[in-house]
Amino acid sequence: MPSWFVHQTQRWIVVLSLLLSYAAYAGEPVTLQASDDGTVFGTLSRAGGHTDTILLLFHQAGASRQEYDPLVPVLTKMGYDTLAIDQRSGDGLFGGRNETVARRGGSADYLDALPDLEGALAWARKHHYARIGVVGSSYSASLAILLAAKHPQAIAAVASFSPGEYFDDKDLVKRAAAKITVPFYITTRPEEEDKVQEVLRDAHGANVTHYRQAVGVHGASTLVQARDPQGYAANLRSFTDFLRRALPPGTP
Repeated sequence: MPSWFVHQTQRWIVVLSLLLSYAAYAGEPVTLQASDDGTVFGTLSRAGGHTDTILLLFHQAGASRQEYDPLVPVLTKMGYDTLAIDQRSGDGLFGGRNETVARRGGSADYLDALPDLEGALAWARKHHYARIGVVGSSYSASLAILLAAKHPQAIAAVASFSPGEYFDDKDLVKRAAAKITVPFYITTRPEEEDKVQEVLRDAHGANVTHYRQAVGVHGASTLVQARDPQGYAANLRSFTDFLRRALPPGTP
């Protein structure tokens, strides 16, 4: 076989590998229906091979699904499929516009976004994921708690980054937190620890992992080097250790 042919073939293999890696990182666009029939836009990113485990990723206020772009490669490498959505309450923080908000013509109140999370959960169940974890950031950290309390048979684990009583009913989140029996990870930056203590007022089960950050920033950004250069490594290690214990990825 001529050497030029071998060399050219090797080059194409490298190019194809890079394209496949980029495609996996870029993810697949998904359009789904909220529980109130609103349209929600998201991105599905698949782990290598087949898995029956998915993480639903919900962003913070003023943001979009791009909040999780730096974390998705970490999570898919661990073996999780991920679905990150644009909730109807958000904007373009962290880059990229919020398509759901743009389609609706404006951002909604925090609690109004709960049907979007329910739509993502319904989508994951429809696509036959046996184990579903939910991850929330700031206001969606509180919504993730409400979602897990409302759907105890559907959600296998919940992670809540910087939750609080962000809604008009100032007992709504703590009542929901007390109902959660699945593995429950909750954390925030040191300056906001009182908010987590309030949310956990009536939740004292062994299922709760309350991680106290030494250094952190608000929301799931505490896991991202560019946003939390001093604290991200320890915070990310804590979170991924929780996932390995509570929701090890499996195959169908």
